[in-house]
Amino acid sequence: MTGKLEKIGKYLITKKLMTTGFSDIYIARDPDLKIDLAIKVFHLKEDNIGSKAEYDEDYWRNAFIEEARLLARLDHPNIVTVRDFGWLADTQPFFVMPFITANLIYEMGKDAANEEDAKEIDYKWRPRALDTSRAMEILGQILAALSVLHRRKIIYRDLKPGNILLTEKSGGSVKLCDFGMVKMSGVKDGERSGVWIGTADYMSPEQLKSARDVDARADIYSAGLIAHRMLTGWLPDRTRAQLDAATYNLPHKLVDFINACISSNIHDRPNDAAQALSRLRRIRDAAA
Repeated sequence: MTGKLEKIGKYLITKKLMTTGFSDIYIARDPDLKIDLAIKVFHLKEDNIGSKAEYDEDYWRNAFIEEARLLARLDHPNIVTVRDFGWLADTQPFFVMPFITANLIYEMGKDAANEEDAKEIDYKWRPRALDTSRAMEILGQILAALSVLHRRKIIYRDLKPGNILLTEKSGGSVKLCDFGMVKMSGVKDGERSGVWIGTADYMSPEQLKSARDVDARADIYSAGLIAHRMLTGWLPDRTRAQLDAATYNLPHKLVDFINACISSNIHDRPNDAAQALSRLRRIRDAAA
């Protein structure tokens, strides 16, 4: 794919929003409905092409198409929807979604390893903790979205703040996006059991070893890390990941729940998102 895109199908390109190693995402205008939309275009780059690539282009193109088809089938208030699908002239697929203005980073800032590193980040984006009730609200919506997937034997595998869209820059509802790394029952998932895919900072220990054999508890671990990050402002050190209630003035039952989610022993974690959500709701109800 070369040159500057001005139009995709009937949609008029406003600007390129972002790029990843697998795609380009544009903001575009629907000339009929007069609304802005987001268009994701398949475009491999960087280490995902050539001799350095873990999987070939056909694998990732098929994953992209399956992502669009999956999102088109799902109907949940906390999962982004697909409105259209098509192909560019160079045979690269694209799909169209609502344009959602923010993600979780807008509320909790960017990650930093320590306070000194945080000072190097623009003040607006420095890491910060959320109010406990807001963190629990967001976590509940994340788990609700994951429950839809786990019920269908789908493992998300790439839970991170950038993939948790918010309908407003402060106080918005969760819209889980970017399903390009999902593991779906009955769909071929590559050939290399020792290859990990996802985002390392928010990945479970077992997924860091291999993405192929993980189950729903890998997503629970990632959700627990996000909860830890929202409540404290910091990601935990993997060697001592336990959250302390007294240090952050948090409810003990909530801390026990999060510590179970981020346990290195998968048997300590809730079995899936539905079980985790049920436990979180009981904690919220008891605190009300």
